[in-house]
Amino acid sequence: MKLADCLKMAFSDLNKRKLRTALTSFGIAVGAMLVILMAGLGQGIQQIGSDQIKQMDTMRIIKVIPKTTKGKDKIIAEDILDKFKKVSGVAGVSASIDTEVGEVKLGSRTGKKVNVQGNNLKFNVFMDAKQNEIKSDKKKVKKYGYRPIIAGDTMTRKNMDSVLVGQTYLNRIGIKDYKSVVGKEIDVVVSFPEIPGAPKKQPLLIKAKIAGVVNKLYDNGSNVITTSDSIAARIQEYYMSETDYINKKGYTTVNVEAKNMSDVTKVESAIKKMGYETQSQAGYADRMNTMFTIIKAILIAAGAIVLIVASIGVVNTMTMSVYEKTKSIGIMKAQGASKKSIRTMFTVQSGSLGFIGSIAGIAIALILGGIVNKVVAAYKIGGMEAGMKIVDIRASVLAFTIIFTILICVIAGIVPARRAAKLNPVDALRCD
Repeated sequence: MKLADCLKMAFSDLNKRKLRTALTSFGIAVGAMLVILMAGLGQGIQQIGSDQIKQMDTMRIIKVIPKTTKGKDKIIAEDILDKFKKVSGVAGVSASIDTEVGEVKLGSRTGKKVNVQGNNLKFNVFMDAKQNEIKSDKKKVKKYGYRPIIAGDTMTRKNMDSVLVGQTYLNRIGIKDYKSVVGKEIDVVVSFPEIPGAPKKQPLLIKAKIAGVVNKLYDNGSNVITTSDSIAARIQEYYMSETDYINKKGYTTVNVEAKNMSDVTKVESAIKKMGYETQSQAGYADRMNTMFTIIKAILIAAGAIVLIVASIGVVNTMTMSVYEKTKSIGIMKAQGASKKSIRTMFTVQSGSLGFIGSIAGIAIALILGGIVNKVVAAYKIGGMEAGMKIVDIRASVLAFTIIFTILICVIAGIVPARRAAKLNPVDALRCD
């Protein structure tokens, strides 16, 4: 018996028993719908999580610690920075000497206990990854903008005696007109606190001009004065009473920016081979993706279990169909129909039930998924916005569901089909 004939007969039989077919198909449809919705929910959660990880672009930044992997101090000098920059997959390098001063004067205004970040101006002052992450926060961008410099310009190697001042620092000393301070002279006063009985050391006064003001959304936009590394080294030399600080002590904070998230592990490994300890969040993204995959698998499995339970109805339907067609089976066998033909006929019929149920399940899942996405976006549940999908149904999931549902129903119909094939034609013809 040809497959086309089996399909024609299967749909003809199903059409004769509309109510039973509808009820059985509905059970299968519910199972198929749950498989699709659970898979879509898992995919949606994973996609939203992945998008949020991508927005956390600073995960591309690797912090290099001036210690060996065994915990011993190991300085990071400028020649080492050059080596970091040449590593395959590196987009940029930032290095600074971090210190603090007791007083910074701007005209008649004074700021106490101000952090100083002395950058090597041969390399990045601002990392692209940080700017990309700030860009992703639309609310903050609307309020503060995303560019690192909000007034004036950044520092370069041509103006190493200039400084950048943080927006937060200016706010602290009561300055809101940021453009008004650009080009003005600023005094950085470095001194030791007076200790009774100890010799007094004359304060170190460093005069510089303000090149620009740093957006408060950036690290050095807080209570920070950004200088060249040479100025920060002078401050440290004052505190430590020694010379040639950069070559002797190296840089305090060194960050290496990978071109892509996929390069982080490779770059980090290369830096470790140079003997330095590193810190990054590369493992975090991998762990999150693994967790999302597990969640998606659990959700799909939950839907699949319901579908398998629904297939019990197929067994019942096909058993009834065999009972009702017993005499017809006897006639077909008397006319020479083989056991294989009889078995195929009923197997195709059970698969047809699965096909009908899966199509109905897909229709219901697409409608419900669309409604859920619109409601979640409309009420901004969980921070969802227009265009985002909490239920993300892919075409591959629909194709898988159709195949899986038909397969489950075919398996469920095997026992009734084998029973039909084994019927004795004489006994079958006697059945009323």
